[in-house]
Amino acid sequence: MKKTQPQITIQLVTMLIISSFFAFSEKLASCRYLKWLIIALLPVIMLLRYPVDRLDYDLWWQMALGKYYLTHHTFVVDHSIFSWTPADSGWIYNTFLGSIILYLIYSLLGGFGLWIFQWLIFLGIFLSFYLFLRLIRQRLDITNVTLIAAIGIAGSMVCSYYKPELFSTLLFCWTVFIFFCVKLTRRKFLFYLYPFIFALWVNLHGSFVLGFIFLSFAFVGELLNRIFFSKESFTSRELTHLGAAFFLSLAATLLNPYGINYLLSIYNGVTTSASYNLNSINILAYESLWPHLKDINVSFFRVGQNAWIMVIMMFFFCCLFIYELIKKKTCDFTGLIVNVVTFWGGMSAVRASYTFYFAFFFSFFYLLHRLKLKNIPGRATILSLLVFIFFFINIPYFTFKYGTANKWFGAGLESFVPVKEVSFLKKYRLEGPIFNDYVIGGYLFWALYPDYKVFIDPRLVPFSKQVAPDYWEFTSKSVTTEDIQRFTQKYPFKVAIMHYRELPLIFDFLKAGWRLLYFERNAAILIHPSLLPQVPPEVRMVDLGPMRFKDEKNPEVLLNVFSLYVNLNPQASRVIYDIYKKNVGDYYKPKTEHLWVMEDDIRQKEIELQIANKKALPAHR
Repeated sequence: MKKTQPQITIQLVTMLIISSFFAFSEKLASCRYLKWLIIALLPVIMLLRYPVDRLDYDLWWQMALGKYYLTHHTFVVDHSIFSWTPADSGWIYNTFLGSIILYLIYSLLGGFGLWIFQWLIFLGIFLSFYLFLRLIRQRLDITNVTLIAAIGIAGSMVCSYYKPELFSTLLFCWTVFIFFCVKLTRRKFLFYLYPFIFALWVNLHGSFVLGFIFLSFAFVGELLNRIFFSKESFTSRELTHLGAAFFLSLAATLLNPYGINYLLSIYNGVTTSASYNLNSINILAYESLWPHLKDINVSFFRVGQNAWIMVIMMFFFCCLFIYELIKKKTCDFTGLIVNVVTFWGGMSAVRASYTFYFAFFFSFFYLLHRLKLKNIPGRATILSLLVFIFFFINIPYFTFKYGTANKWFGAGLESFVPVKEVSFLKKYRLEGPIFNDYVIGGYLFWALYPDYKVFIDPRLVPFSKQVAPDYWEFTSKSVTTEDIQRFTQKYPFKVAIMHYRELPLIFDFLKAGWRLLYFERNAAILIHPSLLPQVPPEVRMVDLGPMRFKDEKNPEVLLNVFSLYVNLNPQASRVIYDIYKKNVGDYYKPKTEHLWVMEDDIRQKEIELQIANKKALPAHR
């Protein structure tokens, strides 16, 4: 069927527009000043995306382990000695090198040193990206920088925390980098870097297992390439070297304080469904990203955006894969397999998401090079620039409009943990044992041991047989007085310290007759009435007034202490309301709504008190 003249005209105009767009994009890509501006803004975006994290307390128990290793001159530890509740003394967890490094950095340079450590990890990852681009003769242009920015932004779900897991992100990245370097250069001797990497990795963090998973699927992919597309695959000799390097790396992991028992414990932990289910249900690090694809709200900035970045990356890889399959009648099974596996794993558990970013980056640019599509990044410059501008506007907006007293460069680490609350416990030596919530246990592990032992902490696995299931059942519902009585009969404690993230549980204890003994910025200490006669008299002189918070600017802290005051001392809650109104900047987006809710709570509580007073009047007369 012949095309009509209008159809031909539309087709020509469309082609002209597309060719003009590509030509302008490539011209824009050659602008050195714009390129260097984008490169200079990349660390700015990363800095704004990575304020000091205040949610994860793993840093503290990791440093406590590092301190234990050094002071006790050992590389092994019985994990049951840190808790007063039943814990698995046979659990093996080996991060002795990673924990010691973190402890020494913090001891010498404080939070700033930990920030430097984090950014050295970022620099190591960026270096691998840069070297690979140079290897395939690609420039660090606007498109490539935008892709690196997207990876950095999405990686914030995992890489915001100062802990040994950061070593895993770097070493996994370099594991993938080395593999694709060999695919490009055929320098098979590079495979023999793997045993040295894994000998180090096994003593830094347990995610070395992910490196073996990648190499296993990469080997399967190359084997399929060898069978179906031999010209594009490793030779039999190269496959033999990859297999030999794999088994040498596996042998290298035996160079750890526990030997083969460590590997067996990891296998048992992975294959034990009860332990995994406990983690996946209750721990954010194991949360699935799939539900967040439809979340268009404030949480989208942190989680949903990352999920969509992963989906878009996978879409682009699939486009390249299909293009090669149709155009060249060939494909790279390795790229397909490692991308599908890491994408599925990363979307299923936040903690594994970084594996996909690295698998995608190296396989994507490898395919561009293999298909001789080096002009694609240049032609995508306009779109990439728009995406980069979106990131540059979006990230500062949400960081400052919704962030609560953000800090950078490792500053203020101790402002997010119960320093004064712990000092109170240590000063007045309240009778133990003490109950604590799951999150705060990480800091108590660091700050209280051996004066007090923890009830539970974020290590979680040693408690998985009894304490953790009991704890999650106890805290996952509104707790009655009878529930608390049954719980304290099984776990006899009369003092509790709880983070404000467990504010409903704090009020449940208060309703059950427990007394609020002390509270500060981050946590509250409660005591059973029967223990009150043993409390030192000077505790009554401790200031619990609202003016302690007159200089507080963190709206999250002020809201938490307001919730305590409005229920226990409504007059004091009015003071906190005034402090919030004065100290919290108007730029903070939820401020108006928070003030409205606080004022409504005060009014409601005053009405309740008036009604209670009127009811009490006849009886008083």
